[in-house]
Amino acid sequence: MAETTRTVFESERALGLAIQMQGQTDTEIQHSLEELGELLRTADIIMVGQLVQKRDRVSRAFYLGTGKTNEIAEAAEKVGANLVVADDELTALQIKTIEEATGLPVCDRTSIILDIFARHASTREGKLQVELASLQYQLLHLVGGYENLSRQRGGIGVKGPGETKLETDRRVIKNKLKKLREELDKSVQDRDIQSRKRQERFNTVFSLVGYTNAGKSTLLNRLTGSDVKICDGLFTTLDPTARRLDFSSGRWGILSDTVGFIRKLPHSLIRAFRATLESVAASEVLLVVCDASDAQYAERLAAVEEVLGEIGAAERERLYVFNKIDKPMAAEKEEILSAFPGAIFISAQTGEGIDELKQRLEEVIVRQYVTLQLLVPSKSELVKEIMQTAIVRSQEWGQGTVRLEAEVPVKLQARLQNYVVEP
Repeated sequence: MAETTRTVFESERALGLAIQMQGQTDTEIQHSLEELGELLRTADIIMVGQLVQKRDRVSRAFYLGTGKTNEIAEAAEKVGANLVVADDELTALQIKTIEEATGLPVCDRTSIILDIFARHASTREGKLQVELASLQYQLLHLVGGYENLSRQRGGIGVKGPGETKLETDRRVIKNKLKKLREELDKSVQDRDIQSRKRQERFNTVFSLVGYTNAGKSTLLNRLTGSDVKICDGLFTTLDPTARRLDFSSGRWGILSDTVGFIRKLPHSLIRAFRATLESVAASEVLLVVCDASDAQYAERLAAVEEVLGEIGAAERERLYVFNKIDKPMAAEKEEILSAFPGAIFISAQTGEGIDELKQRLEEVIVRQYVTLQLLVPSKSELVKEIMQTAIVRSQEWGQGTVRLEAEVPVKLQARLQNYVVEP
């Protein structure tokens, strides 16, 4: 598999561009630029200046207006920027015109996110998904206006005028995309087969979802005692991580960490990571983790809901977990509870509220079990399966059979129906 092409380089100084559309407040556009700055910091780029223009619509050719575009080079020189980054996804034409007007390389929000994803993908499946998204982005940004893309390619045995360099590039990328999709499909199938072989399929699955950098990985570590690497940056968790979550009662479930969401998350990434995110839609309950100290918590939760809808998880049961209460909270608890009834307030860092959260999670697990009296042949594979997945309260071994009283996962109940006996 070819390595994903890096879009940006380290130690860059960027000028951020943004358009403030009608209806957008100064605060909203500033928050969006601050988030762009965080993305750039994660990609080892410093945003040293900003240029914002109020417009009714985006210029098809220039992104900003013609006059404002001419100001970019001067603004970049003033702050010492050697890179221009737009807070939206640019078209190939917009990138070309801004580069020609400024003499500086131009990136957009999507290319920065792709770069961060490329850095943090560690599994084969994760790398495939990043490369798929990167190639989809490249395909959309091929342009035919440059000299090296406009030459015709002909030759002996080739009918017609030949094939342009642009057409060749498109064909090569489309072939790579087809091959990548086939590899990714096989990788997903292999993962599904492995999952079906594991006994965990009978246990309750919780998925941690939320805005990037909300503290999901820290919470995973706190709840399960695992040691998933924690970094201060956006999209530091890319490949899904699942850990066993044990309770004092003997019950247990599976807690899965997922990639963080963000506003303006590129649709190519959502499509590329759909296979990974399908585990979210299959979970019994989504733990929607939110940074309670973030003044934009409501907007960020809205962005999370938008992505959940796109991946088919809109109908899943949710438990809202407001994290980082060891910091000053952005709103009073009563205000948050009025908007998100039943929300839990915790600090994954200090452990405050974790016991209450575990109690709520166990209440969910209890719903997934049913108590049965069973008489099963002692040599049956079901005995081993029951011992591994159920909470066995009593067992009596007889001649060729074993009598069990057990709390059994509801998912296993149908297979045990022929062995149910009266107490």
